[in-house]
Amino acid sequence: MKKILIVTEYFAPNNEIAAVRTTKLAKYFKLKGNHVGVVTRSLRFYEIVDPILHKELKYIDEYVAINVESMITKNFIRNQLGSSEGNLSEHNVNIANKAISKLLSSLLMFYLKTKFSGSFDLYLCRQFIRKTRKYIKRLSRQYDVILTSSGPFSVNILGDIAKRKNPDIMWIADFRDPLINSFPWETRIKYYLTVHNIITERADVITGVSDICVENFKDCFKGRIDIISNGFDEDDLSGIDVIRNEKFVFTYAGTLYHGKQNLSVIFNAISELIKEGSIKKDNIKINYLGNEVFYFASQAGVEFQNICYVSGKVDRELSLQQQLSSNILLLASWNHTGYTGVITGKFLEYMMINKPIICTVTGNLPESQLKKMIEKANSGIVWEQANNEIDYPKMKDYILKQYKRYEAGLSLDFTPNLEYINQFKYDNIANKFIEIINKAL
Repeated sequence: MKKILIVTEYFAPNNEIAAVRTTKLAKYFKLKGNHVGVVTRSLRFYEIVDPILHKELKYIDEYVAINVESMITKNFIRNQLGSSEGNLSEHNVNIANKAISKLLSSLLMFYLKTKFSGSFDLYLCRQFIRKTRKYIKRLSRQYDVILTSSGPFSVNILGDIAKRKNPDIMWIADFRDPLINSFPWETRIKYYLTVHNIITERADVITGVSDICVENFKDCFKGRIDIISNGFDEDDLSGIDVIRNEKFVFTYAGTLYHGKQNLSVIFNAISELIKEGSIKKDNIKINYLGNEVFYFASQAGVEFQNICYVSGKVDRELSLQQQLSSNILLLASWNHTGYTGVITGKFLEYMMINKPIICTVTGNLPESQLKKMIEKANSGIVWEQANNEIDYPKMKDYILKQYKRYEAGLSLDFTPNLEYINQFKYDNIANKFIEIINKAL
C-alpha cells in the first residue's frame, strides 16, 4: 500500500470537467489498495455540485477542502478600486458570497474577470497557496507520493513546498493543460519561467494528458515524462435513464472557447441538406449544454433558432442523460502551429456514451491527434479546416447517411472499436500511474 496525496484546485464535488480526472484517479488508487488523501479548494460561489462526482468522495481517506472564497472578492475589490468606490457596494459583494442570488454572483464574476483579467486569476491562485501551504507542510511528512494536477499553477508551488519539507516524497507533476496557459498574458513569461524551473529541478515525474502539455520540459527535465490521457468511468452511467426523443438529436455538451472551437461548418452542412430537400428541418433538434450561449447562437445563425435548445451549464448527471438520449454528439477542437495535440476531456466522455461523433477541428494543420484517435476508435467523422475540400463533403454525406437511417427506423451506422476505446477506462489510466509509482518506490 502506498500513501498518495492529490493536490488540485478541481476535485469532487466540483461540476467541472477538470475535476473528473483527479476524482477518478483518487477512486481507482483507493480501489487498488492505496491510502488516498486530497487537498483541494471548496466550491466558489458561482460553482455547482456534480452529483455523480459527489458520490466518489467515499473513496477518500483524508479530504481537506480549503475555503478561499470567504472575503476574497471583497478584499480584491478593495485592493484594486479602493474603499471609496461605491458602485460595487459591500452589500452586493456579500450577496454574491452568500450565493443568495445566482444572477448577481455571475455578474460579479464576469465584472471581475473582465475588468481585471488575469490579475484576478493570479490573486485567486496566490490565496489558495497562502491558505494551503500549512496543510501541505504537515501532510507531506505522512505521504509517499504527492500528485499535483494543474492548472492553475498554484498546485506546482505547493508540490515544491512538499518536496522541500520532505525530500523523500515522490512528486508527480501532472498537467491537464500546458503550464504556460496557467498564467495571464501580462505576467506570463515572468511567472512561467519561475514555476517551470521549480518543476524541472524538483519534480520526480512529469505527466500530461497530451504531448503539448509536456513538450516544454523534454529538453531540460532529466526525470521520467509520460503521456497519460484522460479517461472515462462507466460507473457514471449507472442509474441514468435515457429520454425518448421524437426527433433526430444533435448535442454539444461543454465549453466553447471563443476563437478556437467552431461548429458553424456543421450548421452549414445541415442547412445545405435542408435546402436540398434531403433533411426535414422539423425532424431536427440541436442541444447546447454550456455557458457560451451567444457564441453558440452566432455560429448557429438565425436559421436554426427555432430548433436549437440551449440549457446553459448543467450538472454532469443531466449532461450525461442528454448525451445518452442523442443520436449524434458534436465536438470541437483546434490544431494549429504552436498548439497541436489537443485532446479534450469531453471526447473521452463521448467515447463512454457510445454514440457517433461529428468533430470540427479549426487551424492550419491537418491530421490532428484528435482525428487520429476518432479514426482508431471508429467513433465518427472529423472535419479539419486545413483539409476542408476533402473533409467537408465527407462530413455532409455522413450527416445525411445517419439521418436517412434514422428516418427509415434503422439503427445508425456505428461500430466502434471497443478494444481501442477500453484502454481509456480510468481503471486502466490509474494503472499507468501505479506502475510509475511502484517502479520509482
